[in-house]
Amino acid sequence: MIEVAIAIIHDDRQRILICQRRPDAVLGGLWEFPGGKCQPDETLAQCACREATEELGITIACTRPLEPITYDYPHGRVSLHPFIARHISGDPQALGVQTFQWITPVQLAAFSFPPANAPLLALLAKDFSILL
Repeated sequence: MIEVAIAIIHDDRQRILICQRRPDAVLGGLWEFPGGKCQPDETLAQCACREATEELGITIACTRPLEPITYDYPHGRVSLHPFIARHISGDPQALGVQTFQWITPVQLAAFSFPPANAPLLALLAKDFSILL
């Protein structure tokens, strides 16, 4: 089982920050919410915050966890731990990702995400108020 913390980062304009995976990465070219594997000495929320800093050079605050999602890929079982997070400071930079975009929740459907994200994308499409 691969434990991954991800952050659904929103700003004051209710936009969401998404990232495109590098082409040479597993599931390369797909879009995702920033995040990554947890280190042994950190909580899931700390992991999501650290990954946002490493991948994008920004500071965030995780405000609320959402239900975990487990998905079986051919390369292994993944447990996603999503957090609603608020952008605190910094201008995003593509440090550990191919590129990034600030989008509205309605625009999520126009981007290809890994299959494990399907329940999360459905939740966001149904109820944008979870970002508040």
